[in-house]
Amino acid sequence: MVLRCYLCTSGARYFQVHPARWRKGGRPIQAVIKADRKTRKVFAISLGCPKNRVDTEGMLGLLLQAGNALVTDPREADVVLVNTCAFLEEARNESLETIRALAKRMKRDATMVVAGCMVPEFQEEVRKLCKDALLVKPSEIHKVSEFLLKDKPCEDIFLPRLLTTNPGTAYLKVADGCSRRCSFCIIPRLRGRQKSIPVALLVEEARRLVATGAKEIVLVAQDLTHYGKDLDSKEDLAQLVERLSAPDVGIHWLRLMYLYPKDIPEKLLDVVAERKNVLRYFDIPVQHGDDSVLRAMRRGTTKASLKDLLSTIRRRCPDAWLRTTFMVGFPNETEEAFKNLLQFAKEAEFDAAGVFVFSKEPLAYASRMDCQVGASVARQRKRKLESFLARIAQSKRRKLLGEVHEALIEEVDKDGMGTGRLWFQAPEVDGKVTVKGCTTAPGQFAFVRLDAFAGNDFFGTEVSSSEKDQRHRFRP
Repeated sequence: MVLRCYLCTSGARYFQVHPARWRKGGRPIQAVIKADRKTRKVFAISLGCPKNRVDTEGMLGLLLQAGNALVTDPREADVVLVNTCAFLEEARNESLETIRALAKRMKRDATMVVAGCMVPEFQEEVRKLCKDALLVKPSEIHKVSEFLLKDKPCEDIFLPRLLTTNPGTAYLKVADGCSRRCSFCIIPRLRGRQKSIPVALLVEEARRLVATGAKEIVLVAQDLTHYGKDLDSKEDLAQLVERLSAPDVGIHWLRLMYLYPKDIPEKLLDVVAERKNVLRYFDIPVQHGDDSVLRAMRRGTTKASLKDLLSTIRRRCPDAWLRTTFMVGFPNETEEAFKNLLQFAKEAEFDAAGVFVFSKEPLAYASRMDCQVGASVARQRKRKLESFLARIAQSKRRKLLGEVHEALIEEVDKDGMGTGRLWFQAPEVDGKVTVKGCTTAPGQFAFVRLDAFAGNDFFGTEVSSSEKDQRHRFRP
């Protein structure tokens, strides 16, 4: 894989880093830029969501722009950067374990930089592992080179970025923070209230990303639905998508992630239906299907409102691909409430869904609620719901076999076996497609006839443009 980096947001100064690899899991950035003995060397690991990944790319862009080099071994580094996640207890434990392991391996005179969501509320735990670590809050990432090198902080909204995604794809973070108050979530404590970036600036950034070779732009935010609510101009998500999908921007695939299920603008559905380059991929975390649980979660939705939303999307955007997440084991989730969740999942027929167990977060209101569900019961419900959802997904995937769909190719081996993602497969969450007879270069699009599937992964054969029209669903 090639990592692309543009170093100046106001110009066209780009370079590529060889060789490079972004590993799933801890995701250490594997890249080397040759440096002399005086060059400061940086090792970095990014944990958590794509929004965190964008922040990591920005910090690395700043450090590269200042003349530093990236290395693959923390023992060689002068600066060890860990961008942490603290959304759930499991994520915090992973962050702390990563810090602990790197602190043991790094040089004595190296500087540990801990950034991200652990810093605002969990500094004490970090200090126990590395008392001299430089702590950088999410709101301070633009100052990382100032903290380390005494450089002037970057005043631009968009930092220079080392793009670490596969060829053809880049994330565009359109807002940071969240102004909702779900009872189980601590993101507002960690990231603050929502701060949206104006449409005009996002269009400029999208053009820069396209100039690096990005064909797919993935819009991310903690709450994409509420984009623009905090802006004086009152721009909204529909206006943003309409502008980004215009021909002069040059985006081939525009993907929307993290749509909160309340207040989705009706105009947005019109734009998605009208614009061929806006994927009919709806990632909508509904969390539950029982009214009493949804009310306790402070979601502002009901089973009826969620069903109406899904029905409206399918009516306005035929062949839409609907993805969601469910939470089980929330306080006061009775057996009846769980049965209601199963019934809702059956009626909703999501194309893809993830399930996670309620995490008792120390800073969240839900952690203080009565009638906490036992861990073993929650895990059992998780397994049951996952099995139920898998059967629905399997039935839906079977119907896709024999059809031709567009895929973004990410890798091709010497035997012509390609790997990539179909239009309904978002990066890192929805599986891959393996393509026989692949003649398309990485970062480009191919038409693939789907021959088989296993779980979320598909297997297919590349077809010519003349063959694609036989059973062609393109980007619905």
